[in-house]
Amino acid sequence: MNNFIEHLEQNVNWNKVFGVVDSLYSDKGFTSNADNFARATMVEKAIDKFSNLERVDGVGYDLLFGDKKVELKTKKNLFYKRKDPKATTKFKMKNFQGDKKTVKDYQNEKTFDYLLVIDLTARRVVVVDDNRARNLYEQGGDGILISLNEGDYYECNLPEINVTLPPTNLSTLYNQADQSYLDF
Repeated sequence: MNNFIEHLEQNVNWNKVFGVVDSLYSDKGFTSNADNFARATMVEKAIDKFSNLERVDGVGYDLLFGDKKVELKTKKNLFYKRKDPKATTKFKMKNFQGDKKTVKDYQNEKTFDYLLVIDLTARRVVVVDDNRARNLYEQGGDGILISLNEGDYYECNLPEINVTLPPTNLSTLYNQADQSYLDF
């Protein structure tokens, strides 16, 4: 895991990754829940482009770091601000989507090597070993939830972030692509 952490701390252009994040989440052209998928996908693609991690969107993982599978979870305001700033709110790891699996089934199923968790607001990046993450799974509504506390993760020591924003909002480009596609 040390090589992965070192790579995140030294070889990722976090200025551009968080520039994409800032642009996507301030984009007034994104107005519906359906737009959340576009944002999440573009954050994965930004990490791919600016980190040398490969976006594969496999079953149970999103990225590859060499031969290691990485599950990516991103969320705004993930870490508590006052209650316990070293702890996260609960976030979804898996959707049941009609599966008859139990929490125990998911705890026994290894699908990734590292869990990469990014708080989009606080710009915090943490890494959790697969075994530790699976032991923290709990049932919640229609899926498996997890929350992290100090000792569950390694927090990356990121350089100072000075965001570099993309020149155009993604929603503008999507609208242009839609019009071009429909002009036949």
